[in-house]
Amino acid sequence: MSRSAASELTPLLKPSDNVHLPVSSPSHSSVSSISLPAHLPRWFVLAALLSALLTLLWLVLLALGPQLALQMDVTFYLYAGVLNSLLGSFLSASGYCCQKYAHVRVAHNAALGTAPMQTVFQAGVFLLAMGTVSAISNLGILGQAVQAPFAALTLIYSALLGRFVLYESFGRYDLLSSALIIMGVSVDVYAAQLAHVAHRSYTLQSLGQLLTRNSVWPLGYTIVTLTYAMVLLRRVQSDKLQRHSSGLLAFSSCAGIMAGFTSLATKSVVEVTKSALKRHEWLVFVNPCFALLAIAIPCALVPQLFFLNKGLEFFGTLKFIPLYQAFIILGNMGCGMVFYDEMASYSSIALTWSMGGIVSTICGVGVLLVKVNDELGGADVRRLNAVRAVDQPMDELLDCKDNVKARFDTDFTFEQMEWATDCDKLTSNNLRVCRDFRECQEAIVELLVSARKSIYYSTFLCDFNQVLHTTSDEHKGSTFVSLVRDAVKRGVDVHVLYNPVRDYGTNSIADLRRILPQEVHVACSVSDLGPSWFTRHLSNNSRYAFHHQKYICADEETIMVTGCDVNTEREGWLLKNHLGYYWHELSVISRCTPGMLHWIRANHKPAREKRYYDHFMESPPFPLVSGGWREENCMVNMIMNAKHSVQLESQIMISGGSLQHNRICPAIVARISQARRKGEPFHALILTNAAQKDEPSFLARTYCSLSIQWSLEQLEESALAYGLALDELWQHLQVGSLEYDNVLVKVHSNILIVDGNYALRSSSNLADRSLSARPNDTELGLLFSGPRVNELQQDLLNMYLGTVGESYSWSQVFERIRGSATKEPAGLIQPLKKKTYSPIFTWFLMNLFIYCSEGATGGRVKVTYETKVLGDNKHELET
Repeated sequence: MSRSAASELTPLLKPSDNVHLPVSSPSHSSVSSISLPAHLPRWFVLAALLSALLTLLWLVLLALGPQLALQMDVTFYLYAGVLNSLLGSFLSASGYCCQKYAHVRVAHNAALGTAPMQTVFQAGVFLLAMGTVSAISNLGILGQAVQAPFAALTLIYSALLGRFVLYESFGRYDLLSSALIIMGVSVDVYAAQLAHVAHRSYTLQSLGQLLTRNSVWPLGYTIVTLTYAMVLLRRVQSDKLQRHSSGLLAFSSCAGIMAGFTSLATKSVVEVTKSALKRHEWLVFVNPCFALLAIAIPCALVPQLFFLNKGLEFFGTLKFIPLYQAFIILGNMGCGMVFYDEMASYSSIALTWSMGGIVSTICGVGVLLVKVNDELGGADVRRLNAVRAVDQPMDELLDCKDNVKARFDTDFTFEQMEWATDCDKLTSNNLRVCRDFRECQEAIVELLVSARKSIYYSTFLCDFNQVLHTTSDEHKGSTFVSLVRDAVKRGVDVHVLYNPVRDYGTNSIADLRRILPQEVHVACSVSDLGPSWFTRHLSNNSRYAFHHQKYICADEETIMVTGCDVNTEREGWLLKNHLGYYWHELSVISRCTPGMLHWIRANHKPAREKRYYDHFMESPPFPLVSGGWREENCMVNMIMNAKHSVQLESQIMISGGSLQHNRICPAIVARISQARRKGEPFHALILTNAAQKDEPSFLARTYCSLSIQWSLEQLEESALAYGLALDELWQHLQVGSLEYDNVLVKVHSNILIVDGNYALRSSSNLADRSLSARPNDTELGLLFSGPRVNELQQDLLNMYLGTVGESYSWSQVFERIRGSATKEPAGLIQPLKKKTYSPIFTWFLMNLFIYCSEGATGGRVKVTYETKVLGDNKHELET
């Protein structure tokens, strides 16, 4: 396959990157390599299942113990907690191992999809959940400080499973670390046995008295730790130290501190729940104090996961996790000693032993850090490429930040892209652009009326009975269906590729077949990706992926791309639609080349699994693009090759950060950084929507609004990563929406213009659901260049700035948008600013939407499109 060929393979995990797992042999100095096995070892699967079963049985035994009149003294509870910790740590380590195995398998064979799609990854999630249940139950058995060192047991299991399941090395550092951790845990258990601490249960009242006892320690500890976290994080943020040792300390310590508070809140809820169930005091669960304890869990857990995510993003698993585990131990020990006063009954000898055990455990964790630095410094060849990739910081893995060129590598170059241009000014199918929906309707009427041989029409949403605007007296009052009927009477061969999903107001199949002539060839493209039975109660979407291509090809000579969907939401420039707001639409009309025609004909033919993630998809030839990674590559090439300006308009904006695959916003920031470094004048304008009034689902509207906050945050994060101050970024960049008389102007123009010379008008939105190497909607766009692009850009700027016939420079555009000391801001562009709430909140909600959406947010679930030509059954494919 040529380098410019389109594929839906994740570009960072290409087939050429075959994964071989090097294993050192004691009898050979050389390194041999073997491939990762296709299945997990049977002994590992059985051990994981047996551990899960034993954990469940053990929990049942502990729950039924009092009812069975079993003798359970202090020693019993101590060893019950130890056994539970051993099982829970193994389950957690097994879960991590399964997930890493899935990542390595995907790296070995990109056609498998993404790691979360793999069954073994989902099994890992189950094992992690079981480990979490075990850890939570353990909080009701042992004190928080006593079990703090047990957190490090997961590291030992992970090292052993890495050696025997993933074929990683297990050297002297791993052996020394394991010995120190085991010794630390054993000493800690011995200290607890010496102290002979009575097992205590807490009611809501007694717990309240304990936590609010006459002591400065609980309040003081809380104030000191939270102040430490805020001061350190503020310094890291202001001095841009995210990738330095200060950042490593900040993210690991803050995550560990919050882990301590998470365990504290969870233990409190577990203790109160346990006593309430035992005493049958059901009113406890509606007590406001219990509600506060329950709310405290996510309030601590969300920041913990946020700092964990940041640590992994900047430092990777190998560097971050050992230090994170050390601070988990310290955080749990601190909360247990301060809030539950767990060391009060320890004798001086027992306390000494306990502190010695904790120090030994932390030393064992520290050995792993030494191992990482030694391996990285010595370039240990035994370290397998695939597992190293999984352990690397997220930005190094996904973005290749060694240099900007590598980060924004594409499957083809800017020079290899082909563009539609003005051909012969004497021909009727010359390149032209429609600047609003009235012009689009004129073009639709013109193409349908002029057709003599064939019409190929693809639509996402069309009201065939809506009257089309036209200045032609002969065709006034015409509708799409009436023009199609006239075309059929002339002997025109009409093909319609239809989206039958009715979520956005599309006609039903039965209605469509009833109104269209029977000679019309109707094909429907439907995806298999939709909500589960549970999600249907939360969202009124019946599908999560759509046929979204919009074009008309007339007489195999002229093609109109986008702007040909028809309904009452769409209106001319600054003309209110029936919903009371404005609509901004664009369309491009160009000559249809033989290669484009060949693809269009094939697009209307029946196909099973036409666009399936596991296989290559057939992309149209340039200048057409059809979403996915190929179109994303085009946009990245255009942005990175821009000389002085980028203008991007998109219905939605979801880009940036490790949660998004598309690189559009990071590319804009990278280009600004280059220009700033070279002292070049450069401006970037991004227009999108602050609200999505036409989305049928409340969840979709909420997600789109949240995504703007996310993207603005990520723009600033990218700028800081490139060494740009935020005021330097915003000198070159303007993000805004359109409003007229305080009423929304819906941006539906989805266009990228660079330097006033190159443009891409597409149905694709700025989101992974349209622009990624992951599963997405079907899209279509057209690349075009030449004088028409500059004419279009100046017309658009005049429209947005409320003027006519002006020729703007970009400095003048920014001045009119922002105003100056002597002039007020003018025009329709309203700057979009980042809200002041915490990025932790945004990060949490984005994760919640993305990973609970079953693919609605794009890219994480396989999707198949099946195209059928309808027969006599008018209700076929009805949705």
